Amino acid sequence: MAGSLRAHPWWSVAGVCVVLVAGAAFFARDLIGLALTADEPIDYTLPKVLPLQAGPGETIYRIDANRSKVTVSVNEVLAGVDNEVHLSTQGVAGDFGVTGNDASTARLSEIAVSVHQLESDNALRDKMLQHQYLESHDHQTVNLVDAEVVDHEQAPGSAEAEFAIEGDLIVKTERHPVRFEGTATVTDGTLTAEVTGQLKMSELGVGPITKVGLVQTSDDIEVTLDLVAIDGEDFTPPTGLSLASVDAGAGDSPSPSFSGEIQPILEANCVSCHRTGAVGAQMVTLDNASDAAEVADGLAVVTGSGYMPPWPPSEEGIPLQHTRGLDDSEIELIASWASAGAQLDVPGTTKLAEPDQPEVKVPDADVELRLPEPYVGDGSKANDYRCFLLDPGFTEDTMITGYEFVPDAREVVHHVLVYRVPEDRVAAAEHKDDSDPGPGYGCGDSAGMSTGGSGLVGGWVPGQRPRDFGEGVGLPMGAGDRVVVQIHYHYEGLLRPDQSTMNLEVADDPSELRALFPRSLIGPVELPCPAEDRDEPLCDREAAREAASARAGGGDAGMANATHMPCGTTPSALAALSDGHTATTECTFPVRRETEIVDVLGHMHEIGSEFRMTLNKGRPDETVLLHIPVWNFSWQLNYQPVDPVAASPGDDITIECTWDRGLRFDPEPRYIFFAEGTEDEMCFATVTELPVLDP
Repeated sequence: MAGSLRAHPWWSVAGVCVVLVAGAAFFARDLIGLALTADEPIDYTLPKVLPLQAGPGETIYRIDANRSKVTVSVNEVLAGVDNEVHLSTQGVAGDFGVTGNDASTARLSEIAVSVHQLESDNALRDKMLQHQYLESHDHQTVNLVDAEVVDHEQAPGSAEAEFAIEGDLIVKTERHPVRFEGTATVTDGTLTAEVTGQLKMSELGVGPITKVGLVQTSDDIEVTLDLVAIDGEDFTPPTGLSLASVDAGAGDSPSPSFSGEIQPILEANCVSCHRTGAVGAQMVTLDNASDAAEVADGLAVVTGSGYMPPWPPSEEGIPLQHTRGLDDSEIELIASWASAGAQLDVPGTTKLAEPDQPEVKVPDADVELRLPEPYVGDGSKANDYRCFLLDPGFTEDTMITGYEFVPDAREVVHHVLVYRVPEDRVAAAEHKDDSDPGPGYGCGDSAGMSTGGSGLVGGWVPGQRPRDFGEGVGLPMGAGDRVVVQIHYHYEGLLRPDQSTMNLEVADDPSELRALFPRSLIGPVELPCPAEDRDEPLCDREAAREAASARAGGGDAGMANATHMPCGTTPSALAALSDGHTATTECTFPVRRETEIVDVLGHMHEIGSEFRMTLNKGRPDETVLLHIPVWNFSWQLNYQPVDPVAASPGDDITIECTWDRGLRFDPEPRYIFFAEGTEDEMCFATVTELPVLDP
């Protein structure tokens, strides 16, 4: 089944890895796009169009790019604050044919605008926009074609004409009807025009854009063309822009030392993911000092906002291991360095090094599980979730005591989750594998749920070290069990074949070990449509369930109802608590044995807004095991308490999931419930327990 869900790792990432993930948005001065391409020089060659040929009595005016500008404006909400973003380019070409001085009679050639040259007040944002949304390395221009002047009016004796331009705007490869309105004058051999169009990003296929927890744009954009065109009899349009010399921007402010203060921060927190050859390099590359200086404003924003390094949990919960993040002094250093002009006290070619890692025990490769053949996506989706059913060859019950995942194509392997598939579910997993051509099968949460694989063996993200489970413990595996390795491949115009390997260390005598037990906690989801959309076809719950089943290849979206049973709720009762814009589920599960909680994880999809897991909620001994106040689908990690949390029969664990429709633009309103597609939702958690031995 094709899908695109992250699933549920229980054994965690130890490395601190700052990945500027894909899926970011337009950002104002206070915000930088986080999904960025590796550095590529911008080509300031101007676009070319087929020139107009003058008709009888007609003068051809050719656009002078050095005196013209195209501006795109969009509103955003950043951390609750409204901002307006402006991106502009002078890369524009085209002709006007005018009879006399009456601009309202103008006919137009094709007008080409270089979106590859769009610039704002921040280089990081520009790269993100060009690369991910406009795909400008492949489609460097948008083109206004088949345009004509309509609704024109020019008062007698006035040099200014009011008019509209209607035509088709080609964005990437699709044509979209557009209308621009404005004025133009023709005087002394020069045509000056200013026209503005009100467009929607969704209709152009470039948005709207949301970065959960950080920014959200409107769907509406305003595009303004300020054009100056010169009589072509004595004017040849330039082939490139006359660029002014660039001020290095050192300024007069005192700057922190790059080598002494900034470089150590970047090396400790960023380089492991953003060096050439790592998965973050296709978004932004930090190989040397000049790379960092080029995106200094962006580094200041993503660190100052707390968005990077990624550490979603709040301090409300228990202390957790492997915390990420910068302290206030480090954040201030980066901000000061950026505002002072990102000065370098070393050559720009100075290499940024990965941090030295302490020695760790590398588990033995008792079982080597290598993908049987290389897999490469077809490029149709940037995020490709692929599952590979592998046979460790266990003929008797055993325990895994550690593992090491060895990625092959590091440039595209974003993260990995590994499940145990019990012997009685192997046939179902094999059916999935056989039904999907090519190596493995497309998967989301189906890697774990649809195959019964709730036993999570491990996971990997960039920066992950080999994992040893520790003295005297192991993860049970039964005779005949298989392993599903779910790999999230992230392609941003970069396709690489991958044949990664998962190495397992197996106990010599499993009878001597204490068993770790991952436990799944699942709550229902009921988010009906808001009142104004209730008459839409997919706002009927059953119609939406049928559509979800069709997306899943004919499978029944039955979990939408089944998840209510352990929580004692019903679809109608839970839906009645929602206003259609937001919804919350709360579900409580009893603790079944004397145990220690050693790992926790929460899971929702794209419109999740907050997650909480609490031991003994509302009691004097209430303990928040995990609180993620701003849910981010891109960062779903598992967490280990600094100290194991004791729990006993009579205790209970409550999970709370909250969703907000406003976090995602859905062109077709629909009822949202528990299902496997990314466009659906989930309320899911795992708790890994280490049962206490009898005295």
